[in-house]
Amino acid sequence: MKRTKWFLSFFICLLFFPLSGCRNNEPAGIQTDIQTDMQEAAAAGEKAKEEIGIPQIGRVKSICELATLECRYHNVAKATKEAGEGVLHWGEKERTFWISYTGIAEIGFQTKDIKMKQEGTSITIMLPKPYVSCRVDSDSWTKDSYVISGDRWIQKNPITADDQTRAIHAAQTAMEEKIRNNSSLLNTAEFQAKELIENYIIQIGEAAGITYTISFEDAEASKEN
Repeated sequence: MKRTKWFLSFFICLLFFPLSGCRNNEPAGIQTDIQTDMQEAAAAGEKAKEEIGIPQIGRVKSICELATLECRYHNVAKATKEAGEGVLHWGEKERTFWISYTGIAEIGFQTKDIKMKQEGTSITIMLPKPYVSCRVDSDSWTKDSYVISGDRWIQKNPITADDQTRAIHAAQTAMEEKIRNNSSLLNTAEFQAKELIENYIIQIGEAAGITYTISFEDAEASKEN
């Protein structure tokens, strides 16, 4: 029975602010929508102005969904495929292979778990913990992405597509775990989401002549209470 040992090597540091090219995906459309709401509020009658000046949970969810923190990283997965056991595998050679690729990490929020509670001018946003997902940038694959040790001429021990897929999957899983344990990245994503939500509520309130008090709670903790 053949066994494959997975040794994952990461050529990035996740201790401080780790991933290169981190950026917020806030689209210009968010500010455009807010400006449209403000213009409608300014042109509306008093009753309509009050209705327009009420923050909408749908808009809050859209802001969180679109303003995802995206980071790129360089990763290398290393695996050793052992020679098989038994007569049929006599003479096989243990082989090592490396796969180098660029990955994209996204840190955002599940919009279905975002809630909003309003009591007069006091607004509470229930925000879940950020989720982390990693994917491979397909454009980063080239013939130079692979380094594979030599095989024997006769009793071969080939590196299969399945071997490579498992190596990448293991590397991606390990990377996601590293990011989940990186409080700096998670705090940055949470801070940016809160800042965008606050700006939306403040601006929409100002357009209607309303001053809102905004607070945030942990969505998971709110479910337990």
